Amino acid sequence: MLAITSAMACAGTRSPATTAPTRIPETAATPAVTPPDPPRAPDPDLNRPPPRKRLDIDWAQVALTDDAAAIALWQRIAPTGADWQDKLQEIPPEAQRPLAIAVLHGGNFLCTRQPAGDCAPPVYDVEQPADTAGFTDPCLRRLLALWSFERLSDDDLPAIHDALLAIAALPPPESELVASAIYAAPEDDQDARLALVAAAWRAGQREVVGRAIGKLDEPHLFAAVRRHHIDSALEVLSAEAHRAVYLAAIGDEALGTRARTRAIDDLAAQGDKLPPDLASALVAAVTAKDCGVAAAAARALDQHGDHRFVPRRPRTTSTARLMRAACVLASYEALLRNDEASLVPGYMPARGLERVTISYDPLSDDDSDGDGDPHTTHATQLVPRDEAVLPELEDLVRAMQHCTGTICVSEDREFRFVWRPIGGEVVLARLELAERVPCPPSKAP
Repeated sequence: MLAITSAMACAGTRSPATTAPTRIPETAATPAVTPPDPPRAPDPDLNRPPPRKRLDIDWAQVALTDDAAAIALWQRIAPTGADWQDKLQEIPPEAQRPLAIAVLHGGNFLCTRQPAGDCAPPVYDVEQPADTAGFTDPCLRRLLALWSFERLSDDDLPAIHDALLAIAALPPPESELVASAIYAAPEDDQDARLALVAAAWRAGQREVVGRAIGKLDEPHLFAAVRRHHIDSALEVLSAEAHRAVYLAAIGDEALGTRARTRAIDDLAAQGDKLPPDLASALVAAVTAKDCGVAAAAARALDQHGDHRFVPRRPRTTSTARLMRAACVLASYEALLRNDEASLVPGYMPARGLERVTISYDPLSDDDSDGDGDPHTTHATQLVPRDEAVLPELEDLVRAMQHCTGTICVSEDREFRFVWRPIGGEVVLARLELAERVPCPPSKAP
C-alpha cells in the first residue's frame, strides 16, 4: 500500500525542465482620466436678465378719450432718441392706437431739409435723432410716426386723412414716411390713394410715386395723368389701349418732357400715315414752351412727310426768338441719326462759326492767354460752315432749359450765344463754352 502511494506521488511531480511557464494574463489599458470641464458662465444671449422697466404708469388708470389725453400720456412716457424703442415696448396694445393717432395728428415730421445753393451737396439720407432728442424733435417724431402706422387699421383712415396728406407732401430726402402714408390708405379706396400720390408728386417724390402708381386702377391712372400731370402714370398706360389719354398728354404743358415726347413717339409709330387728330396735336405741339416737345413734334411730322416745321433760323432781330430757335434746334439735333446732316450750318454766317472754349484750372498760376485770370484758358477755333455742329450736345440741351438772355447754364458749363447782323440777317456768329468754376470740396463734419 505504501509502495502504491509513493508511486502515485512520484507520478504527480514534474521535472523543472519540462514544466510550462506560467502565463500572466494581460491587463487592459487604463484610459486616461479627463478632468471635467469647468462650469461655464450662462450665455448672456439666452439668459438675459429681465429688462429694466422704464415706465412707471398704472395702465389700468389711463383713459385715452381724445388727443389731449394722449398727448399728456406721451409727455409722461417722454421718449428720447436713446430710449424710445424700449419705452414703446412697454405700452400695452389697448393704448397704442390712440397714442398713434395723436402722433400723426401732431405733425412736425420734417427732419432733414435739402440745403440751398448751387454748391450745396444733395442730402440723400434722413438724419437720426440725437440721444437727447425729445418728443417734439422732428427726427424722433418721424420714427414715432413710422411706429404709429403699424398700429392703425383701415377704419382709422377718416380720422387721419389730413395728417396723411401732410405727410405725403414732405419733400426728399424723406421717402420712407411718405411711402408709409400712401400705403396707409386702403387699396380699395382709390380716391384716397390718388390724393396721396398726387401730394407726393407735387413734393418732388418721383421715385416713391413711381413705385406706388401701379396700384391705381385705370380710371384713377387717367386722372393721375390728366388732372395731376403725373408722368409715371402715363408710363403704366399704353398708346394702343389709351389713345385719348396719350393725345391729350402731347399738349399738356404741365407734364414733363419725357412723358410728352414718349406720347408723340408711341402714337407716331403706329402707322405710316398720321391720323388727322394726331397730326393736329403735333402741329400745335411745335409751338410748345418745352423745346424738347416742340422738336419731337417737328421730327414726327417731318418723318411722315410734313417738312414745314423742321427747325430753320428765323428771320428776326429778336434775341428771344433767336434763342428759342436755338433751343428747339439743340433738341432736334439730338434726335438726328448719325447719317443725317446737321441743321446748324443754316444758322451761321458763310465764314463759319467762331467757337471759343474756356477751360478752368484751379491750380494754374500762369495767365498764358492774358485774360487777367490765371485759372482760365481761352482757345478759339473757326469751324467751317459745312463742318459745324453743336458742341457738347447733351449738356447743351440741358443748359437750354436754364437760360438768361443769351447765356444758358448746366451744372458743368455756361453756353454763351453771340448773334450778329451780317448781310441784313442776324446769324449765330460765335458760341462760347465756359467751364464753370467747380464747387469747393465739401468738408467732413
